[in-house]
Amino acid sequence: MIDLKKLEELIRNIDVSDCLKNIFNEEDVKLFLNDREHYKLLYSIAELLGNTRRLNSIYDIGTYKGLSALALCKRNVVISYDINYTAEIVRPVNIEFRVGDFFNDVENITKANFIMFDVDPHDGEIERKFFDMLLFSKFRGLVMFDDIHLNESMKYFWQSIELPKYDLTHIGHWSGSGLIDFS
Repeated sequence: MIDLKKLEELIRNIDVSDCLKNIFNEEDVKLFLNDREHYKLLYSIAELLGNTRRLNSIYDIGTYKGLSALALCKRNVVISYDINYTAEIVRPVNIEFRVGDFFNDVENITKANFIMFDVDPHDGEIERKFFDMLLFSKFRGLVMFDDIHLNESMKYFWQSIELPKYDLTHIGHWSGSGLIDFS
């Protein structure tokens, strides 16, 4: 498990400048540096996880612009899934963008150490389906769910989790960052 005190300290002092060179536009740079976003949190988690020396050790489900994958890739291989290719970053060699249904890659995803999950429409249903799939597969890593306070459906999903969980909104995304420990 991640030491939360150490994580909070790391976020306060983290330097993410190495990621900024991979971001195309100034708006995305500002977004990446914004303290009400979750990129510094993800960068810090990746730093704490270190190099796991395990292929596909981190999955980013919901690529969008690729900023989460970029935050996670410093010391890790990151596989990032989305239904369309929408990444807007210079891709480091240790990020692989995949287009398609991540549920078709369950066998590999459940071997990950860490998964970032951020998919639309944030209705709690796809999150529940993914969570249940991880339970059924006996997943033994960490999962970060984004937007856990965005709406009533997401709040209900988050409140229903009975595994060890941590609301990291105070150091993560303004609409909620929730970390679940499946170990």
